[in-house]
Amino acid sequence: MENEKVAIITGGASGIGKAAVKMLAKRGWAVSIADRNEDDGVALAKHISDEGGRAIFNLTDVANEDSIVALVEKTLSKFSRLSGAVNCAGVMQSGKSITDMDQESWDIVNNINLRGMFLCIKHEARAMWDQREGSIVAISSAAAVKGLVNSSDYCASKAGINGLVRGAAIDCVEQNIRVNAILPGATMTPMATASTASTPKLAGTLKRPLGRMAEPEEVAAAAVWLISDEATYVTGASIAIDGGMTIA
Repeated sequence: MENEKVAIITGGASGIGKAAVKMLAKRGWAVSIADRNEDDGVALAKHISDEGGRAIFNLTDVANEDSIVALVEKTLSKFSRLSGAVNCAGVMQSGKSITDMDQESWDIVNNINLRGMFLCIKHEARAMWDQREGSIVAISSAAAVKGLVNSSDYCASKAGINGLVRGAAIDCVEQNIRVNAILPGATMTPMATASTASTPKLAGTLKRPLGRMAEPEEVAAAAVWLISDEATYVTGASIAIDGGMTIA
């Protein structure tokens, strides 16, 4: 469809990603949902289609470059262009102290959270390159700038995303492709629930002046704004949506 806005949303089957998918679909965007959770992803794409929207699901492993290439190619084949991307896919911390953490645990977190984000931005930007416009949002974390107990692997991966975004924004600026990061604080998602359950000490470090966890929609709204034409002068930014967690 001519002039249709098209977005890829990784981690789109649940949490912040799912909220972003629904918001974009309501705004008339075609959505390409990427996730490892096939059942929920297929169901979400069907729901959007049943409501009159345009959606596809892609079984995707963000740590695998071939999988990301296939995701972008399938999106372009179905919708002909890529206008924006919201990259939410990630995993929680291993829950181990730095002194007890093994290399395998470190690699799992950083391969998905940081290398996976690099691969997504790389191939999404390539898809936008010739059209000379586009916007990419990386979901980082308040943990990028605030230490959390037994989470050095996660903190490092998210801090790396912030640096990656700044570098990518410079590389893409002449093509009018904007790259930004959002730093959520504690948010009511399945991953956050699992994270605090596996690392009980963590809950006490997630203090925020607003006194509550965010709803996924509160974070997704910022991502949707960033990839929209309302944010055309914003690039290379890391925006905290954290209830004040990083200033507490």
